[in-house]
Amino acid sequence: MESWAEKYRPNSLSDIIGNTKTITQLRNWASSWGERMTKKGVILSGPPGCGKTSAAIALAKDMGWELIELNASDARSGNVIEGTALRAGLFQTFGANGLSDRNLILLDEADNLYERAQQSKNKTKNYSDRGGKKAISKTLEMTKQPVIITVNDLYNLTKGTGAKIKRLALTLKFQRPSAVSVSMVLNNVCEKENLKIEEETIKAMAEAAKGDLRGAINDLQSISEGNRIIDKEDYEKLDSRDRESEMFDALNIIFNSDNYDEPRKAIFDLHEQPRDVATWISDNIPIVYKHPNDIERAYDRVAYADLLLARVSRTQNYGLWGYASEIMSSGVALSKSHPTSGRRLQFPSWIRKMGASRFQRAYRNSLAKKIGGATHLSIKESKLDQLAVISTVCRSDLSKAAKITGKLELNDNELAILMGIEKKDKRISAIMEESQQFRQKKEVVTLDYRALNIEEKEEEPTKITPKNDSKQKSLFEF
Repeated sequence: MESWAEKYRPNSLSDIIGNTKTITQLRNWASSWGERMTKKGVILSGPPGCGKTSAAIALAKDMGWELIELNASDARSGNVIEGTALRAGLFQTFGANGLSDRNLILLDEADNLYERAQQSKNKTKNYSDRGGKKAISKTLEMTKQPVIITVNDLYNLTKGTGAKIKRLALTLKFQRPSAVSVSMVLNNVCEKENLKIEEETIKAMAEAAKGDLRGAINDLQSISEGNRIIDKEDYEKLDSRDRESEMFDALNIIFNSDNYDEPRKAIFDLHEQPRDVATWISDNIPIVYKHPNDIERAYDRVAYADLLLARVSRTQNYGLWGYASEIMSSGVALSKSHPTSGRRLQFPSWIRKMGASRFQRAYRNSLAKKIGGATHLSIKESKLDQLAVISTVCRSDLSKAAKITGKLELNDNELAILMGIEKKDKRISAIMEESQQFRQKKEVVTLDYRALNIEEKEEEPTKITPKNDSKQKSLFEF
């Protein structure tokens, strides 16, 4: 499924919400760009999700420049940067429309450069960004093409050997967009996706995002899966932005560390249930790690941690939580010996699917409860013993389906679950319409009983009881 954050990425600088002054400065820099400029590059700094990368991509489209992007961690060494970014900065390249007049070189998330050693203690080559900052400085000095560098942490890029980068490039700071701006974008996405959502819910999502527009759009996509009408209760079931941001921060440390202490500290400071963290880690391992041996070792660590967590559930020995947490954090971190993919972390697919199917599960439980009430079974027993049988009867005979629907007072969602078809299927509306006669019959019986009760109380009250019994039994005859 396509990410809405990518789907609705601005196509022009004029479409970007907020940071008006910074956008104007960026546009002016691009318009006056020339090879004799002292600032051939721009550093766009600011918190995640505030529009830095979108601004760079939109600028390339506005100017008609060919975009050459480097954002993977295995494309950050000095050799790779010089071979790709510097080469693109010195020579023309072929683009979608042939030979390009101008290239825009984008070094995304350049603050994630780790000047690590080339080899580990066991002589196994480890991933390294050695020479990365030096290569960026060299690119900025020699380039004949514009360069944009995006960072979340400016100091992390410009400290040490990166001090020269700051002198060679113009620094523009992006601020978090306001809650009002985020609300405008969310409303626009809802309109294009045909979502019905309360204004109060949009406002709550925008405020909780705290300026992380990409995160707010991801939240909206998450709660809209399988549901076109969204209310505040749907949003409240979603984890808060703070909690999710903390989780992503911890995972970044785990996957990008080459030592034991940092991942261990990150997971213990997270204050989340180990099983929840294990789900996040295991879902992102094949995304971040790309070498089969690294993936195998990482999953082996998570599997062993899962065994310890299962033992906790069985024995209530919560002291094992610490061991499990260290194995799934430091163990996973130290299981890699190759470059990571550089891809962005993702919300766990299992949690997303469970969130998307929560309404279906709720309707199924409601259906089982009504069937169990008629057959004197628990919800669990109804699911195991009766639901499949009644479903088969209803699918094979629509008349019986209408009678059962009326007798049990099923709504259209419960009927769709029972029939195993979509709610919008024409058979659902036909069955619901035919079922009204059975619903009305039950109401008439109740009214007749009350009328008889009033009229016959004075004459022969004892005659009411058998009539009541016979009518009540007929209500559960399918």
